[in-house]
Amino acid sequence: MVEANRKHSLLYVADPLCPWSYGFAPVFQRIREKYSNSIEFSLVLGGTQFGADAETFSDELVEKLRYSWKEVERITGRSFNYETLKRRDLRYDSEPACKAIISIQRLRPEVTFDFLDAISLEFHAKGADPSEQKTFATLSESFGVPTDEFQEMYARPETSLETLNDFQYGFSLGVTSFPALVFSDGFERGILSRGYLPFSEVDSMLGDYFRSIGKF
Repeated sequence: MVEANRKHSLLYVADPLCPWSYGFAPVFQRIREKYSNSIEFSLVLGGTQFGADAETFSDELVEKLRYSWKEVERITGRSFNYETLKRRDLRYDSEPACKAIISIQRLRPEVTFDFLDAISLEFHAKGADPSEQKTFATLSESFGVPTDEFQEMYARPETSLETLNDFQYGFSLGVTSFPALVFSDGFERGILSRGYLPFSEVDSMLGDYFRSIGKF
């Protein structure tokens, strides 16, 4: 039997360039707020597209993004800047933004989740270049991290390595789409959810579990 006072953990596997991760962010924030005393939350960055799979904005890519954005907007209510899709100078590459998040995680771990959403918001709703280091550095200041400290951490080889390790770890967990929640009761670990779910559904799954062990 699982001990009721055991600290449980939840891995949030997400990507700042993934529109469904962007749409799910408010849900995840509510989950963190409600279960902060029962669950330890950690982030694993997914790597929607990186390396050889990264690509510049093309007509084909833009149409895929437009379809996804409209679906996310319809279902979640989060807004998008469709003017961004008119540009062809942008590169759809998760690695720079994810490396920025790893940098912040090393410098101010307590703001990691909020910084993830801030980068995602800059791209999806404000039209910022998702691979522009200047955008990341400006955001870092708003989270209390001086630009020079952020840039030094961002440039470290180990930061790049940790970013790629996050991508591989997500794949090793069996996560192939984002966002995903991976839950552990301290003994076993498994995927709780794949893709977007409303708060009520995630809350119901977690609530049922904790009631079954006498925690709620």
